[in-house]
Amino acid sequence: MAKTKVTTHKFYVVDLIRKKPNLQYLEIPKYRVDVQIDVTTKGLLSASEVPSSAMKRLEEAARGALDTYEETIAAEAAKLDAKVGKLINEGGEKGLDAANKLIQGANASIKNALDSAEGAAQQAIEARLKKEAQGDSNLKEARARTALKWTGGAISLATSVARLVGTMGADVAAYISIAKTLATLGADLVQQVKNEEKLRKDLEGGIKAFIELRGTTLMQAAKRQLGDTSGIDISHPLDAIKTIASKAVTAGKEVTKGRDAKTIAKDVLDFVIKGIKAKQGDAETARKHYREHTTKTRHKTDSMSVDADKLMKAMKAANNLKDGVKIGAECMALKRAVSAMAAKLIEREKFLDEMQALMAGNGLTIDDKTTLQKIKELDKMTIIAEIKEMATLANGVKGLVAALV
Repeated sequence: MAKTKVTTHKFYVVDLIRKKPNLQYLEIPKYRVDVQIDVTTKGLLSASEVPSSAMKRLEEAARGALDTYEETIAAEAAKLDAKVGKLINEGGEKGLDAANKLIQGANASIKNALDSAEGAAQQAIEARLKKEAQGDSNLKEARARTALKWTGGAISLATSVARLVGTMGADVAAYISIAKTLATLGADLVQQVKNEEKLRKDLEGGIKAFIELRGTTLMQAAKRQLGDTSGIDISHPLDAIKTIASKAVTAGKEVTKGRDAKTIAKDVLDFVIKGIKAKQGDAETARKHYREHTTKTRHKTDSMSVDADKLMKAMKAANNLKDGVKIGAECMALKRAVSAMAAKLIEREKFLDEMQALMAGNGLTIDDKTTLQKIKELDKMTIIAEIKEMATLANGVKGLVAALV
């Protein structure tokens, strides 16, 4: 009588939906999957245990089958989210009831799909086992059995959405919470930009000092090479270096000491670079501080946009709430101000990238006059007025929401 042996391999998937879609109204729970694969082998004298490497390949086959369900559920959840949003926005509390019924139906469909996953995994494992048997005679009559266990909840309406839309849109506490957050963010932004003027002056001062020292060092280099420094325009450093080299060659062997114009220009350039590296560091430090300030301001501004969007959607959903339309309009105005500010901050970051380019290679390819003009343009990019306007709008929204109580 043939001997049999069962090799068991267990693994689990923490959450089947690893790449969750970006949903506005729904929450997707974790779907944990525990899988057990049993492979039975036969032998006349004794049955061989299936190697762990082969069992691992069977696991990979099962995981591949499960991946299909991940994609299907994620895609259906995205479609469901859009339908739920439409029902809520158009129907208020009735829309909420209809949305919940729609969600229940979707959960039932997902459950049916998951019930069929065990069979799909079994088929994938059997197909893989058949391939394994082509190279292993012990597996020719092997049989696999797959068992899947699902643990998880169900897709549901997001808690925040349920609070805002439920009870005829009268959950004022939720509105006030968002409005207070908006006002706080506005106040934070005002505090954030108080240091902006000083940082801007530090940057301007650092670059001016860098340019001034570069000019001084350039003239020192010129005097080292020749006595006559007339006609040397230090606001165009590379052109000035070429002029110095040309003048030195024209002056003759006493000045050139056997060097050609290219060598003289290199000597002047080396002298200038060594002389201004310290100030380059000061200017770059100031640029980094200002860049960090700009980035933080942009992040805080983006946070205002997120909360303004939340409140605006809530007001839209609660179309039977007094002054809801007005508050939604105010939120829209705030979002427009936020968008304008975000665009301005992006332009500012581009400007700072240009300043970094100036510092690179000691900035010798940059026209000093143009650079100073650009630095002056930074004053026109000040954001304090816009920040104050955003804070005022946020406080106005808070006042309107508070009046609902």
